Amino acid sequence: MPRRRDLAPVAMPAKTTVKKAKNGTVYVYLTTRAYRDAKGRPTSDEALIGKLAPDQVSLIPNQRYGEFFGTPPQGIVESSVGFGDAATLWLLADRLGITRGLEATVGGLTSAVVTVASYMVGHGNVMCHIDSYCEENWTPADIRLDSPRTTELFTELDFPIRAGFFRYWISLRQEDEYIAYDVTSVSTYAGGIEDAEWGHNRDQEELTQVNLGMFLGETTRLPVYYATYQGSVLDKTHLPVMMESAKALGITRVRFVFDRGFVTKDNLTYVADNHLSFVTALPITRVIARELIDQCAADIHSSLNRVLGENIYAWTQPTRIDGLDLNAHVFYSPYKAAGEEEILYAKLARLEHELAAMESSPRVTKRYRDYFTVATHPGDIAFTRDHTKIDTRLAHAGYFILITNDHSLTPVEVLRTYRDKDIIEKAFSQLKNHLDFHRMRTHYTHTSDGKLFTAFIALILRSAIREALSASADTARMSVGTAMRELHKLKRVTYHDGTILHTIVTKTQRQILTALDIDPHILTAMN
Repeated sequence: MPRRRDLAPVAMPAKTTVKKAKNGTVYVYLTTRAYRDAKGRPTSDEALIGKLAPDQVSLIPNQRYGEFFGTPPQGIVESSVGFGDAATLWLLADRLGITRGLEATVGGLTSAVVTVASYMVGHGNVMCHIDSYCEENWTPADIRLDSPRTTELFTELDFPIRAGFFRYWISLRQEDEYIAYDVTSVSTYAGGIEDAEWGHNRDQEELTQVNLGMFLGETTRLPVYYATYQGSVLDKTHLPVMMESAKALGITRVRFVFDRGFVTKDNLTYVADNHLSFVTALPITRVIARELIDQCAADIHSSLNRVLGENIYAWTQPTRIDGLDLNAHVFYSPYKAAGEEEILYAKLARLEHELAAMESSPRVTKRYRDYFTVATHPGDIAFTRDHTKIDTRLAHAGYFILITNDHSLTPVEVLRTYRDKDIIEKAFSQLKNHLDFHRMRTHYTHTSDGKLFTAFIALILRSAIREALSASADTARMSVGTAMRELHKLKRVTYHDGTILHTIVTKTQRQILTALDIDPHILTAMN
């Protein structure tokens, strides 16, 4: 036999156990006989046959290995590639119904789309490194892609294909699931994208943009549907058009959580006329808001009105706003009131300092007169606090009002729905920051449309992982990126004789897979 230092890693035999020494080396033992001792306890005889290889799946044999298996072959390992993260994303795509939807619409392109989407989850939307990704990672059906091929792929994902997938994907939604809706914008340098126009850029970039409207499931928190439109079109004017396109694909039950950009009389009337639900905040600056607060101020801070589990009090009053019959849910938070009071008095002190430094009246604007009585004289200025105005402001501290046209919702349900609006904001954050889609990196409409569609698939996968991790105590503090990097350490090792083995699943990897409801044995059994 060759000397020990010349022995190459070999496939791990069956009936072995590993034991870690104090110096960190993991030794491999072969079970030569299993039996029960005199007291009936299971035990075994073992022989040390080598140590665990750096790939964590192979064996570096010692001299005793040859007593049981003969002379080990040399250079048996053919390849070792990243496996755990890519295979996990494929299993999720299959379980969520993504692969079935793609197979029904793009057919033979399914593996390529899932591969690019998986790449986007971990590496963003710059395609120049996807060839290295395919060489260094497991891909379904051993897919090999490069940047030019992804451009061709994006071009092939035309409108009928995208619409077909959306129709299938929407059909999988739960019947009692409400859908949330919001808009973001994606900037671009390109001049060949039809929808790229100048408009209100949410990222404060001096670039043309494409507006992106998206629906998310309120129950699953997964993206459901998106559509793009011209960057110059205002959100509030495009809402009916977006909703009509969504209805054509099967989205009929929507509870809108509006922010100020959507709150117009026309939009609220449209939602009501189409039997849709909405929740939105009523600005305290509106006269009707102050009237509602004044009506309930004497009674709201009562144990009867306390929202269970929170230091918040709620009071509900039917009201009519802009011709619509709504429920106004007035909430009062003592913590919020105390914080706002402290902020107000700090602001008053700052304004007083500014007024004291003034020499004449031209700079005495409304921001000062809202809180002070100001008298100006040539070269001098006198001011005192207007306690009536200050007390009026403090009387409204700690209050916020949510209005809805859904009279069946309780204050707790309205509050939860409004808070859950951050799910779509987080989805947009994932799209822009983690999938690197704060900017289009394509030049023409046909490639941009296909690339954004693939990014939508990636966003579904990433959102599913994020929700699953946060729901498990073992992984609640773990980011998606950390989980994917940890799973990437799970390698797939191929030997010259065709044997395929995987590195040992660690405790952390097992926790991640458990959170994602993936059986490690099913994962490592994939071809």
